Amino acid sequence: MSELAQQAAKRLESALGSKVSGTFEDGRGVVVRVEPEAVREALGVLKSDRECPFDMLSHVAGVDWKTWREETGLESPPARFGLVYALYAVAKRTRIFVETFVADGQSVPSATPLYASADWSEREVYDMFGVKFKGHPDLRRIYLTDDFEGHPLRKEFPRHGHDPQDHPQE
Repeated sequence: MSELAQQAAKRLESALGSKVSGTFEDGRGVVVRVEPEAVREALGVLKSDRECPFDMLSHVAGVDWKTWREETGLESPPARFGLVYALYAVAKRTRIFVETFVADGQSVPSATPLYASADWSEREVYDMFGVKFKGHPDLRRIYLTDDFEGHPLRKEFPRHGHDPQDHPQE
């Protein structure tokens, strides 16, 4: 993959030390795993990188790993929810991914002070998975109504949703 992303990952590892739990390459590209409390710090280091500044946050994605072990037989991730931050260095045309894992009820520092584009992505993850972002300026549902109960992309959410009569249209 991209040598620039690999070098940026090494600079991030040296800047954050033990807050980085690993760096690897997969189908996405270069991925750096960090502790949840270090997410904003990691994104800040990558955004201000002199060699390859990652000036664009494409999106934040969430994954519910609750039934991973039962479904695959493989080792489960360290916590229930995975968060993936996709960064792009526009001038260098290079991608890197920052990944972290959070337990149910655990919150993560918001990336909105660094990237305005994190606003809606974090709201989407909150709405669909229930992961909270500390310091987010307006953390509320983005797709579902405020009175909707549950988070549809969690594994325990009913596959066929709720009965439409439970939520009559107005």
